[in-house]
Amino acid sequence: MRNRVPVARRRIFSLVAALVVVTGAVTGTAQATPVGPVDLGTLPGDDESTVLAVNEAGEMVGLSLAGPVPKRSRPVRWDANGQIMALPTPGGTEGQVRDINGLGVSAGYVLTATTAVPARWDAAGQATLLQLPPGYHNATAWAISDTNVVVGSWLTPDDRFHGFRWDPDGAATDLGTLPGETWSMADGISADGTIVVGGAVRSAANQAVRWVDGGPITELAPQGVSSGASRINDGGVAAGTFRGTTSGPPLPAKWDRDGVLHPLDWPSPHSVWIYGIGSTGYVVGSGYLNPPRRSALIWNLDGDVAALPDDGLGADAESVNAHGTVAGTFRSKATVWFLDGERRQLGTLPGGTRSQGYRITDNGRVVGTSANATGKSHAVYWTLG
Repeated sequence: MRNRVPVARRRIFSLVAALVVVTGAVTGTAQATPVGPVDLGTLPGDDESTVLAVNEAGEMVGLSLAGPVPKRSRPVRWDANGQIMALPTPGGTEGQVRDINGLGVSAGYVLTATTAVPARWDAAGQATLLQLPPGYHNATAWAISDTNVVVGSWLTPDDRFHGFRWDPDGAATDLGTLPGETWSMADGISADGTIVVGGAVRSAANQAVRWVDGGPITELAPQGVSSGASRINDGGVAAGTFRGTTSGPPLPAKWDRDGVLHPLDWPSPHSVWIYGIGSTGYVVGSGYLNPPRRSALIWNLDGDVAALPDDGLGADAESVNAHGTVAGTFRSKATVWFLDGERRQLGTLPGGTRSQGYRITDNGRVVGTSANATGKSHAVYWTLG
């Protein structure tokens, strides 16, 4: 475990050597002009859509939506060129697809008249429903590995939420809970399928947990008051927060493949949240680093924190790639921030006034949503140079 240095002595890194970008004009090495947004559209008869996941091949999955809130949702997939395809929902008319792996296989769930049933769609879009053990119900899948292992949560016969694992051979495993407790959830999985992360209850508080190589549930260190680590990258490194004492806010952290805690800098007594971890270990989130305003944040590979340039207006950082390029939203427009200090807004669909960036791939595809001329929100993507 890396030794913890008192936060008062930890440094805040700058996006460039002297943090030359603070407010105002963009500086740093110019990046190629982004292409897009490309409108990903909707299924016939629907009016809105959103992307929930993208792989390095540029294949995307998400939802096509219609109607008033709560909207009817249908799972869809877009190929790398943006061609939409409806994913089948056997036994139901609605559903959600939540993740796609590097091979184009996706996972989510189908909503029937009485319950939610986890589903896996192969690279051609054919659906396989997860067969639940007797008495288990209302199951939702959240993530899938490159080895086609699906994880999520379900209700046990006595109506307790437990995490589950569904192997490619169809075997479903209840991932259990911490000793003496009743609740757990599996949120993410490494690309090789060996490390699952999620949450579980201990002493009436949420705790970050994981399951390794199909083994039993273990609590991520340290076993403090509370913790959460729902973000995991392909290499099995998790990110989240932990609270070691009852006073003060949760502190940001990473846990490596061995489950060892690596605290991230947080020289502030105020709240912080973690939203994403890149494939090489950059972490992004949001917090009150310089109150009273909340800042979009990035932690570099050494764990040092910086606020992303926002002209004092606030911003949201949602995702980060291997190169430390961050995708998010600034002044109601999808935006990327580069490690050299450049901030670039990505624009909207013609006639639209707002957009958001949700995910970014290592090869520079940003996915999100944009309002169109009628004010409807459509899934879109941009390609960085």
